[in-house]
Amino acid sequence: MADRTSLPAGIRISTDIEHRPDRPAPCRARVRRHDPVTKRRLSLSEGKDTEDEAKERLQAIVEAAEAGLSPTVATMKLADCGATDMDLVLRALS
Repeated sequence: MADRTSLPAGIRISTDIEHRPDRPAPCRARVRRHDPVTKRRLSLSEGKDTEDEAKERLQAIVEAAEAGLSPTVATMKLADCGATDMDLVLRALS
């Protein structure tokens, strides 16, 4: 569960765009980071139609990481986030 927490200060992420012309979304935007707790290299990627879209996506993830969010949390859908934190919310309401 280390990936669900905020990104510790000093953790760097690396980004790259891979061109895969045989795919429906030929530009793969990928972000990687090293998890100091598990000692594993974590990767998150998403296909985009153009290189500009891929660059915009990576820039958004980098900005979120600078604010202290891990890439997984930064790209999580709102419904998934709500489902994950629903127990905490319900405890606060009771």
